[in-house]
Amino acid sequence: MLSFLLRFVLCVFLSYKAWDIAELYGAGYGPIVLVVVAVAWGIFFAPFIVDLIPAVRYWARYSVLNRWQGRYYSFDHYHLRFYMVDDVIWLPIKDIQNLIVPRLAERELRLLGDDYKIIPGHKQIGVTEAGLLRLLATRTEHRRANIKMLRFKLWLTTSALPNVKRLPKSRANIL
Repeated sequence: MLSFLLRFVLCVFLSYKAWDIAELYGAGYGPIVLVVVAVAWGIFFAPFIVDLIPAVRYWARYSVLNRWQGRYYSFDHYHLRFYMVDDVIWLPIKDIQNLIVPRLAERELRLLGDDYKIIPGHKQIGVTEAGLLRLLATRTEHRRANIKMLRFKLWLTTSALPNVKRLPKSRANIL
């Protein structure tokens, strides 16, 4: 920090003196000399600028991903958030729509009744664990079931849901 301050003071002093000297030769030469002095600013502050770039990248990645860190599950590169409200697991419908093939129709969702509504305490529309399992059952019972749906149902019932129930910090509503 001291090195930065010393360099800053030196550059300001150098710029001021260069401006004064240039103005002695004629009016209007001061701004031209500042272009030359800008090279000195670049040389003096290059290490700080080079160190700043990875720091900004780290900060950007941290600020975007920190609230998701350890609080989402991923299936086929799609993120799924799980919310537990009064011992009922809820999943936002936006997360599910990316995975269900073919996409869910509004009629299917309305047939779920109370298993499809705004997640209590959140501003998102979601579906309960039971409702999602009913949807998956209708899509995987027949012989022409999509392999992706079969894999998703297996992953959900064997890995994700038991893990959400077992590890409280893996839920998205613990922030």
